Amino acid sequence: MTEPTFWMEKEELLRFFRRHKTELSCMENPHIFLSQLRDHDLIPDDRYQKVSRMKSKNNIKRGLYDILDWLEKKQSKRIIDFWDCVFNETIMNQYPTLRLLHNKLKDGSFHFYQQQPERDETEESDEGKRKKLSADEDGEKKQTNSVKKKRNLKSRSACEEEEEEEQAGPSSRLTPRKKSKKLCFLSNEEEDEDEDSDHDKEDQVSSSSKESSTDDTDDERQTEERPQQQPQTSTTRHDCSRKVFSVTCGALAATLHRNRFASGTRGKSLRTETIWLTPEEFVKEASCPDADATWRKDILYEGEPLSVLIEGGILRIHSLLCKCGLCKPDSRDLDDQKNDDECCVCKGAGEEELVECDHCPRSFHQRCHLPHVEDDILGDDRPWMCTFCSFRTSQLSLHPDQQKKEEVVSRQISQLMLQCQYLLLYLCSADEEQIFATNPCLNLQDYSTVIKTPMWLGEVADKLQEQLYQTVGEFVSDIQLIFTNCAAYNRDNAEFLAKGNGLKELFDGEFKSVFNISDN
Repeated sequence: MTEPTFWMEKEELLRFFRRHKTELSCMENPHIFLSQLRDHDLIPDDRYQKVSRMKSKNNIKRGLYDILDWLEKKQSKRIIDFWDCVFNETIMNQYPTLRLLHNKLKDGSFHFYQQQPERDETEESDEGKRKKLSADEDGEKKQTNSVKKKRNLKSRSACEEEEEEEQAGPSSRLTPRKKSKKLCFLSNEEEDEDEDSDHDKEDQVSSSSKESSTDDTDDERQTEERPQQQPQTSTTRHDCSRKVFSVTCGALAATLHRNRFASGTRGKSLRTETIWLTPEEFVKEASCPDADATWRKDILYEGEPLSVLIEGGILRIHSLLCKCGLCKPDSRDLDDQKNDDECCVCKGAGEEELVECDHCPRSFHQRCHLPHVEDDILGDDRPWMCTFCSFRTSQLSLHPDQQKKEEVVSRQISQLMLQCQYLLLYLCSADEEQIFATNPCLNLQDYSTVIKTPMWLGEVADKLQEQLYQTVGEFVSDIQLIFTNCAAYNRDNAEFLAKGNGLKELFDGEFKSVFNISDN
């Protein structure tokens, strides 16, 4: 396939590169991308190694942006080589961002956001035609997808794009199971800060040494990673890059999502266990008086009213004239606001479409849900119920009498498939950092020398989907193997040992609850 870079001028390609450096730096898991640049002698090995040693997602983004900035300044003469290198089909399959940029160059749509100081009427007319054609094509796509129960990741308004310009972009993986926020068993946020502030040090396993060195980390990174440890001032104590906030109103708790916030009555930005609500709806749900006037002070974040985040510029109230999808939603926008913007299982959004449950706020990638959501279900107009809701609906009738664990684990799994699917999805959802989601051997070089039988949640999900387990006991055995391996590998890492033990306790407790197992 002939790439469009062969007929474009270097100056135009360099301008395109400059406009998209921030977008490129937001690609998740950019190691393959960086390896490709190093293999083609576009970046030196020391810069590659510097970013490769980073573990914190924010630090990786900053490191990748620095490399791209260096490329623009020092390797501008090789800009054609850069685009030819990253527009390799194999590399684009790994990173949807590159695929989108490739398409923009190929179809000429990149000209829309090159703002020339002067243009004659002919150029403006041609551009208007191109915009109209693009809008017509988008309209046809939306009409085609509107009959399905799955949707693309929400298109963001101008307000939201401005607010999130430097936040994480599309996921860099096509396979949902690989879209994990955190893959390393040994690293944690405190370790990452120390590790990335001194890139010449080798990775270290000891959590105690990491904790002591973290105290020397500069104040700026402490503000970004641990806002609660900063001086108690209302404007500096909160993390400006944070996208989700745990809030309360009376006895009711929720998570406030910054990208959904518009005002008290617009934008369902608060997610409770069962529903998305606007701030005013949340206050009313909590049975607080005078909801219309007091949502700013009745909703609390870390003991302070929400007005502190608004006054500090962390939350921005949209103008009354704003016409974004939150402030002036159409029927599709309103429907999308009822469900989560990321997958309940892998915590990713990316370029893939999400299947929305019609009975709860959860959303899923087709292959993350258990059982997998087949394509023929998507065209069905009937309401779709996820496994969480299916299990909760039938829970009381499944095991009315108490049972013994020995009897449960010996039963055929085909008779208890719903319960096992629910348990695994429950466990994946509880693994917020996706620590146990993927094969640890892919990220820890010495893991296979310590652990002879690796196991992870994604592998259990695949075996469950393919019906490779015969009994409930085989399924439970693989789940317990994950925690046994974690304990064996992290003997000297109290942080991750505690994470594994915590998830194990969650599973054991939910297992007893699901099957109504007595403690005797």
